[in-house]
Amino acid sequence: MKIIGYVATESVPFVKVGGLADVVGSLFKIFKKESFLFLPFYKHIKKKFKVKKIDEIEVFFSDNRREKCEIYKSEDFSNVFLIGNNHYFEREEIYGPSGNDYPDNLERFSFFSKSICEVCKHLNLKINIFHCNDWHTALVPLYLKLYYKDFFENTKVIFTIHNIAYQGVFNSDKFPLLGLPWEFFSMEELEFYGKINLMKAGIIHSDFITTVSEKFAEEILSPEFGFQLDGLLRKYKEKIKGIINGIDYQIWNPTFDEFIKKKYRTYKGKIINKIYLQQRLLLDENQNIPLFGMVNRIVEQKGIYLIIEKFEELINRNIQLVILGEGDEKYKEKLKELNQKSCERFVFVEGFNEELAHQIYAGCDFFLMPSKFEPCGLGQMIAMKYGTIPIVRRVGGLFDTVKDYNENGWGFTFIKDEEFIPTIDRCLSVYKNEEEWEKLVTKCMKLDFSWKNSANKYKELYEKL
Repeated sequence: MKIIGYVATESVPFVKVGGLADVVGSLFKIFKKESFLFLPFYKHIKKKFKVKKIDEIEVFFSDNRREKCEIYKSEDFSNVFLIGNNHYFEREEIYGPSGNDYPDNLERFSFFSKSICEVCKHLNLKINIFHCNDWHTALVPLYLKLYYKDFFENTKVIFTIHNIAYQGVFNSDKFPLLGLPWEFFSMEELEFYGKINLMKAGIIHSDFITTVSEKFAEEILSPEFGFQLDGLLRKYKEKIKGIINGIDYQIWNPTFDEFIKKKYRTYKGKIINKIYLQQRLLLDENQNIPLFGMVNRIVEQKGIYLIIEKFEELINRNIQLVILGEGDEKYKEKLKELNQKSCERFVFVEGFNEELAHQIYAGCDFFLMPSKFEPCGLGQMIAMKYGTIPIVRRVGGLFDTVKDYNENGWGFTFIKDEEFIPTIDRCLSVYKNEEEWEKLVTKCMKLDFSWKNSANKYKELYEKL
């Protein structure tokens, strides 16, 4: 296979904000013998990993914008290049504080995108396929076409949309900072209702577009899920393909998970983790009380509004609930209020705690993902490996990975908000039947959502290009 250049703003084990990091890190791990990984050199990476500065170059955008680019290479992992610029990346957050964007994110990630092209040319790195991810790297294919065509004469680009709700939209007065001719500020290019839309560059100028599930590849062609880009995406639908993400079972596996209280292979091993989680969260220690968990961003997309709206009905069903996550202040404040009001039944843990996340997957009976839309979702697949039954809305990757119990499946699904509580009642009805419940948990744990199948599909796509 040819050389692949993975370009992303996050990747495990270096830096993680969301599922994007898991996907990029997993693909790079699978294809590492024939690939490079390019990341911004964040403050977080400086603290945790050994790196070596190998050079420094200048990245030119216009007479008014020239940027210094420091090139680092990881000493812990081969073929990992880090793009350094203290002004842009020496910050406490990756994208911005409290779920908000930094006001100069256009400058930060246009710099990162163009630096990739310059660094490869400077170091004579012959990349056959760039695999770019989300709007932060969507300018790469356009920069390649305009300014680096000779060096990257036969290079192809795959652009993966992980979350179409975030498109990199900025005011038009920033357009000169991109170093692009004004002709690219048009409806056929980057103009978007009078503003700049960076994701459009990835859609228009890449050779192939992937989404992170088959269902979401269909959904984004509709006004409901296309977020005003559905018309453009329909124009390029022949080059769109959905490939479901996978799970790294070397990390997410109760058989050898170092984070959880008790490693296990069967249903009975889960119970020890449940009691430990109840103790840790100061909930009543009772293995017979249904324990629901949610590990996700606290934003509207993830359906947190539904949990809040239906909270009284939910909690009155004699259940326990734990939510772990970071996100919108308005939702976090409401969850804190509910926590104070119902601390014997409900616990909200603000922020992200890797160890606690693993323990929630291992210790809970049910896993909630009532997302309004979900390009893929990793939480439901992780939960199933731990024998934690998913309750999901039938959208995107949730549709592709969770089949309803009533259809001889392994989870519980719904579509409309008003179906949420009746779906909870269906779950609890099965939970009361101990024999049936153990069969369902065992069925979930045997499912295979590893990267094997998905990686083969990416390999086919790479070879096709």
